[in-house]
Amino acid sequence: MLIIKTETTDVYRNLAVEEWLLDHAGDRGPILFLCVNRPSVVIGKNQNPWRESRLSLMENEGVPLARRISGGGAVYHDEGNLNVGIIVPRTEYREEKQYELIFRTLDKFGIQASKVRKNSLVVGELKFSGQAFCFRRQHVLHHGTLLVNSDLKRLGRYLGSEVEGIATKAVASVPAKVANLSSFAPGLTVETLSAVLVETFKEMYADSGPQEITIPEEELFPIIGKNVSNAWKLCHTPRFQVTLNGQALDVEKGCITNLKNSPLFEDFLTENPR
Repeated sequence: MLIIKTETTDVYRNLAVEEWLLDHAGDRGPILFLCVNRPSVVIGKNQNPWRESRLSLMENEGVPLARRISGGGAVYHDEGNLNVGIIVPRTEYREEKQYELIFRTLDKFGIQASKVRKNSLVVGELKFSGQAFCFRRQHVLHHGTLLVNSDLKRLGRYLGSEVEGIATKAVASVPAKVANLSSFAPGLTVETLSAVLVETFKEMYADSGPQEITIPEEELFPIIGKNVSNAWKLCHTPRFQVTLNGQALDVEKGCITNLKNSPLFEDFLTENPR
C-alpha cells in the first residue's frame, strides 16, 4: 500500500507523478494519490481543446491547459479542488469499489452522494465530481476531481468553446450543474476531506503498513516535458473540421492539412482573428 500526497500545485508535475506511479509502482499497490493544482483546465486524452476550453481567456489570465492520459471530459482545477487517484492491478480492479471509497468518506461528513450516467458523482442533482480511467498493461488508474470549495465562477468562464462549429469525433464534455461539497457540509476543507479519505482507504484496503517510494527526478522530466508540450496538449487532438471566416479547414494532429504548408491551427487562429 502506498499513500502519496504531493506538495506541489503544478498540474504538469502532478500529472507526471501520477503517470509514473501507474507505470512503475503498480505492483506496490493499491496506491492512493492525492494532489491539488493551481488554477488550470485539464482535458481528457481524446478531447478537442478548442471545443472544450476558452484558450485565449486562459492564456490572458495565466491559466494553463493540460491533457491527461485518461478519457472523460474537461475539468477545472484550483486550490479548492482535490484530485484523487487510485492505482491497482488490473486483476483486482472493481470500478464500484472506487466510488465506494468516495461515498463512504463523504458519509462521514453527513453527505449522501450517488453516481449518475457513466462516471459523474452528484449530491441530489448537483455534480461535484467527474471520474476517468486509464488501463495500461497490468494496472489501472481510476481518478477524479472532488469540488470542495472551488471557484465555480472561474470554472464556468474557462470551460466552453474557443471555436464554434467544430465537427469531430473527439469526446465531448457533458454540461452539468455543479456544486462544492462544502455547500453540503459547511466548514469542509480540502485538508479535512483528504485526511478522511486516507482513513477510509486504509479501512477498505488491507493496510500492510507504511511504505515509501522514491520517484527519480530524471524519470519525471520526460513526462513533464510531454505534458507541457503543444505536441501533447494541442496536436494530440483527434481530426476535426471547422469553417472560419468562410474558409473550410481540415485539421489533423494540430495542423491544417488543406492549406499550403499545413500551418498549425493555433497559429492560424492568431493570424486570422474571428
